[in-house]
Amino acid sequence: MKTKEWSDKHLKKLIVEQRKFMWRDDSIDMYSRWMDLRQGMTAVDVGCGLGYLGWTYWKFFGEGGKYFGLDESAALLEEADCISREWALGGTASFQQGTVYQLPYPDDFADWTMCQTLLMHLEFPKKALDEMVRITKPGGLIMCNEPDNVSSSLMQAISSEGSIPDEWAFQNHKMMKIWARGRKKLGHGDYSIALQIPMMMHDCGLIEIDSRCNDTCNFIQPPYETPRQKYFLKKAEESLKDREEDKKRGKSDFKEFYIAGGGSLSSYYRHMKRISVFNEKRKKLHREQVENKSWHRSWGASSFFCIKAKLPASRV
Repeated sequence: MKTKEWSDKHLKKLIVEQRKFMWRDDSIDMYSRWMDLRQGMTAVDVGCGLGYLGWTYWKFFGEGGKYFGLDESAALLEEADCISREWALGGTASFQQGTVYQLPYPDDFADWTMCQTLLMHLEFPKKALDEMVRITKPGGLIMCNEPDNVSSSLMQAISSEGSIPDEWAFQNHKMMKIWARGRKKLGHGDYSIALQIPMMMHDCGLIEIDSRCNDTCNFIQPPYETPRQKYFLKKAEESLKDREEDKKRGKSDFKEFYIAGGGSLSSYYRHMKRISVFNEKRKKLHREQVENKSWHRSWGASSFFCIKAKLPASRV
């Protein structure tokens, strides 16, 4: 597995802010009933980061329950442990450093084993899922929250600052598919892993496999009243200040993955140049609209899935 240093200050801030608005509270309520969560469960969160899934679902299983978070980053785990003292009330939460390919828990350990945006980064996601199955009790629950980011790149965006021409949007999606293929080839994981997980679960011997798609739709418009709208506005204002830094950070591996996926240097530079020229033309208008609070944009729902399955009541 090729990993990022998720304890890096920028990336840590990113994962905290993104997860704040990833799932709506009423959706979490529905998922808890759908998964039949109950108080007193023993839960293992694989690739837990700062323990997001623990505090998100704690009220549904934490009374008398036990939460075990595992991650490879010692820095994240130290902070997660501190944060958990605020939310892990009525039960226990503990954190441990380790690898997803060899989980440090015995067989038949957890009632519920879960992960979020983990399998998409793994070179061998099936191996990690096998481990999740191993540590889960017969009749227990597996939950994987993972995206289909390549399909999301085809979604139409409507904006007050103008939208890219259709043919460019199609080319952008094509480049994204090639980039994702190269990303996977180089061992950085499947950017659309959600589509693979149901069959992967079947191959692991799981039953009652089911999936729900995140119902959160993304848009921003004046007067930016809700916390979510204020978050989007803040991100837009920040993008005006550190656009060049973000460009260096976000595009550093795009060319490498694109070429590895079968793309050509000429098509890469041609597309990036015309997008850059188009964005420069929009920049002044975007800045004016953000500053006078007239900016609006709608880019639809994210292709993010909550996928669940159960182990049979007895192992064969």
